Amino acid sequence: MTFGQWRQQARLLEALSRIASGQPIASIAQDLGYSSQSAFISMFRKALGKTPTRYFQPADSE
Repeated sequence: MTFGQWRQQARLLEALSRIASGQPIASIAQDLGYSSQSAFISMFRKALGKTPTRYFQPADSE
């Protein structure tokens, strides 16, 4: 694993914790060093297959 991959995984784990606690996506993106909320959401979707909001929705509500 490269340093860049490791850093992305660390950011993703921190983001998951913060999203689960109800923090706003914009604040999470800024705190974790993303240039915009859109850049953060794009990374999240690429890594986990869903946007942050959809990731925490119950499966039966999709």
